[in-house]
Amino acid sequence: MINLSYRFDQNSSSLIISGMPDVSNGDSENTIGIVSSWTLKIIGSPLLEGEKEHLENLMQVIFLYSRSYISGIRKTFVSNKKIITICPFGLSHKLLLNSTKEGVNPLEIILDDSELSDLTRCLDLLRFDSRFNIQWDINEELPFSKKYIVKNLSNSNKNINFLFSIIIFLFSGSILVFVPTNDKYEIIETTKNSQSLFKQNE
Repeated sequence: MINLSYRFDQNSSSLIISGMPDVSNGDSENTIGIVSSWTLKIIGSPLLEGEKEHLENLMQVIFLYSRSYISGIRKTFVSNKKIITICPFGLSHKLLLNSTKEGVNPLEIILDDSELSDLTRCLDLLRFDSRFNIQWDINEELPFSKKYIVKNLSNSNKNINFLFSIIIFLFSGSILVFVPTNDKYEIIETTKNSQSLFKQNE
């Protein structure tokens, strides 16, 4: 049985897909028609692996989130069975992965913009690679309607404005705390001036 393995590398992400041709579907010996395993390595994070269903869930939420983020929309996306969730996390992005195995705690991965871009690129290269003859179970990407963008942009702007307000408040408060007071200096100066004036009157 032919066992194939193909790798997709970007700066911070490395995705390896292993599988074999689907003979019943007429695949060539260099084509993966059946995925047997996959691994994903994101710099600074544990090695991720799973079944084809988990990979499809990852692809689904990453594609939707990245498209929305490019359009200026910051919102949370959750995959089927809540296996994978991605949401805004300050100026970064939080990827939450729930294991289908019992007793395994959820894994959180924080991505910055460049890491999100690298991960999206890896998954995009896989999706359109001619060496794979697989119908991925992900929703068809349709253009966002103008109504959808305006509605979600307004919500995103409210959240961003609230976040910036908190940051400005905390920053201003911290500055005021460290500003030194000069009450003693003013009292001393006032006393000296009063004494000088008294001597002049004499």
